[in-house]
Amino acid sequence: MNASPGRVLVVGGTGRTGRHVVTLLREAGVPLRLLVRDRARAEAEFGARLELVVGDALDLDLGPAFAGVERVVTTLGSRDVHGGGLRKVDLPATARLVEAARGAGVARFVLCSTIGAVPTPGVPPHMLEWFAPKGEAEAVLRASGVPFAIIRPGGLHDGPTDDPRMIDCRHVARALVAAMGRDDALGATFELSNARLQRPEADPLLGVRV
Repeated sequence: MNASPGRVLVVGGTGRTGRHVVTLLREAGVPLRLLVRDRARAEAEFGARLELVVGDALDLDLGPAFAGVERVVTTLGSRDVHGGGLRKVDLPATARLVEAARGAGVARFVLCSTIGAVPTPGVPPHMLEWFAPKGEAEAVLRASGVPFAIIRPGGLHDGPTDDPRMIDCRHVARALVAAMGRDDALGATFELSNARLQRPEADPLLGVRV
């Protein structure tokens, strides 16, 4: 990050990408707060010293989670992609987080979305149907007036992979953390996959700006 932020709220910090975000921010000495649904899981992953707010973003009073927060990064995501989980969980939960961020006057909201959230060359129609709620969540954020950055990763992989459609979760985490502080990420959306990183116009960390 170009600037040392104040307190950062991480949503989805015990997930496959979010846990790498938390690790990077802790290593950088950034003051953190995690919004989690499972305290035991968070403490097993990170120890008992992190500041936690426990509850579900769908119905929790988000005021305490956002109190004193300067920036937000969310990797919240339902794994029920085919059964409507993105519309039932991701879209309304993100909308509530954005509204809380607006009320708290956060300096930047970094959203982890997905390739396929909006029509993109090479993305098949069935993926667009699956991931449309992610695109709608992006639209909510853009319309809110909250300063934002959006990273759309391809398929997530736990570790290095040469699959052009995929991307290492750790790379996504580094991109999300960078997007919190980089001036050129403010108000921007980037698509990140192994294939996109090979394009001549790609940023080596954030991918292709779209």
